[in-house]
Amino acid sequence: MASCSAEAAIISFDSVDTEALSVPELRLIFSRQKLFWPDGTPIRVFVLPPDSAFHKRFCTETLELLPYVLQRNWDRQVSSGTADRPQIVSTIAEMEVKVRETPGAIGYLPDEVAARDEFK
Repeated sequence: MASCSAEAAIISFDSVDTEALSVPELRLIFSRQKLFWPDGTPIRVFVLPPDSAFHKRFCTETLELLPYVLQRNWDRQVSSGTADRPQIVSTIAEMEVKVRETPGAIGYLPDEVAARDEFK
């Protein structure tokens, strides 16, 4: 687990080290421009619904991107066939479960949830 802003923590599948990820790298991962981890494992990105307040804060505070810019990147990549959209999860609880169970997964949680659950 890596804390990236005042409110968001990056979470990942056990074998993924998020501590070393910089903001530019996170931006590449969440915008689906970086598709594989260094060991060749496909990156599986999970996000909350684009209209959720926490997703919007994550985009602006952690990724330093406006949410509509991220959405536009996804749309462009899907239409060109270069990448898929991230998987949208409905709740923070679902985010925790999906990231814990999916090899190569990355997502985000509110700091207080990540700290409480001692997410690794």
